[in-house]
Amino acid sequence: MRLDQMSGIPLYVQIRERLRSELAQMEPGDPIPVEAALEKRFKASRITVRRAVEDLVAEGLLIRQQGRGTFVQRPKLTHELSLITSWTEQLKILGFSPGTAHCKVRQESASQHVTEALRLSPEEQVVRLQRVRLAGREPISHMINYLPARLVPGFPQRKFADESLYEVLERDYGLKPALAVDTVSTRPASEEEAKALRIDTRAPVLSVRRVSYLDDGTPLELAVVASRGDRYQYQVTLRGRPNSGFSSPLWAERTAPAGKRGR
Repeated sequence: MRLDQMSGIPLYVQIRERLRSELAQMEPGDPIPVEAALEKRFKASRITVRRAVEDLVAEGLLIRQQGRGTFVQRPKLTHELSLITSWTEQLKILGFSPGTAHCKVRQESASQHVTEALRLSPEEQVVRLQRVRLAGREPISHMINYLPARLVPGFPQRKFADESLYEVLERDYGLKPALAVDTVSTRPASEEEAKALRIDTRAPVLSVRRVSYLDDGTPLELAVVASRGDRYQYQVTLRGRPNSGFSSPLWAERTAPAGKRGR
């Protein structure tokens, strides 16, 4: 398949767009030909072919798997950040059947970073809920939630399965988050996360740290979530522009009522 050398359109762009049209007819997970085959097919250099493929990888249409090849990417699960929703609620909104694997619940002394995030006194304990979250049968997220033990008596004895944590907190304890602050970053997966999510060790994950608060400013939950970078993304909806002189407050940890910090 020859490219148009006289069109003025860069060769890598021509290859990229031809591949793009072909991907629409393929199934997620299908492999594309190796670079050598594409070079021969398009009669182009390896650099030209590689640039075309890398553009499609950057767009999220293809994914490279080390030692295996390049494959058609499945659409990512998109978590909309306009409302405080649980992982379970988001998956249902997206039309997936949420599930849970390897659920572990225990009460323990809080580490320093948990104590600071939840504004606990040194002697206070937390309930630690660790789960692998599934979309259908596919592991998507490795999730650890920390709750002040004083707010959720008897929680470790619960038979906690596929339920939404927020639904359980509201229904059984009358606790409803009014504000949540998410900090999102990317990093390599840990060995534990890679094993749980069935990905290569050091593969990229979307890391989210959430602290949620009750309406009186009391910290309710610290969540530490690692989601597969190839399957999960966050989306933020922004509206309007600030007025002149507007100062955007960082709520949560900076503006909780002074009398409500800690216990």
